[in-house]
Amino acid sequence: MTRKSKSLALEIGRAVDQVCSPLCAQMFEIVFKEQSSYLSNEQRILLVYYPNEITRYQGNRRQETIERIRHTHLKWFNSWLGEHNTGRPSYVIWSSVMVDIVQHITNILFRIDLDEKISSSDSRNEFRQVANTIKCILLSINQLNPVAIDLAAISLVEELLLILFYFTLDRELVNHLKSLRLVDIMDRLLRTLNKHDEINLQAHRILAIITNEADIKQLQNSARITTIFISFINDAINGGVTDEARLHNSLRSLKD
Repeated sequence: MTRKSKSLALEIGRAVDQVCSPLCAQMFEIVFKEQSSYLSNEQRILLVYYPNEITRYQGNRRQETIERIRHTHLKWFNSWLGEHNTGRPSYVIWSSVMVDIVQHITNILFRIDLDEKISSSDSRNEFRQVANTIKCILLSINQLNPVAIDLAAISLVEELLLILFYFTLDRELVNHLKSLRLVDIMDRLLRTLNKHDEINLQAHRILAIITNEADIKQLQNSARITTIFISFINDAINGGVTDEARLHNSLRSLKD
């Protein structure tokens, strides 16, 4: 192992130790409670810098690293979702800082599109539990916002749909999502948030996997799916979207 490799291994090891510490979850919940517009240096290192280092790590211990973090945090994350994001008003408006740190933890825990396999039965079971929790939250949001969804809930809905989309990249989890009967929930979201392109994109990507062609044609907003995908792909081609993974995932949804 070269000196550079040893240094990287030590840095990643330090990052994983810190992210797996109880302090990480505690800081996350403090930021959520306060919805601060900025992070302290300690918070930024623990909630942004270290997770970003881990996400970018491509070494031969990557799978082991991700599974360790999942083993540490999946139960806590699911508990946090269920306790603090019930789907009932009043909704917490997420600050841009909160959106950022949620994306970082989502990247570590759930981004199966980065070739992270679910290599333990415990993690797979926790993924199912997270899917169950997300269904309950979205169902509650739909029931309590029958005409138009409270704008304060938008960030939450976006993140929940993104997690569900990542689950569609695993065949066993797809079967679980199908068993949850999410089609009506997605259809309601598409009707109440029909002008919100990001949510439309995520919902349609999920529907493209968990439904067949006949089911999609029965949706009230079925014609919009083509428009959403074409618009997104055009933006990517024209440089409007810089994340190649998102483009690849959207094309994969269309293929499937």
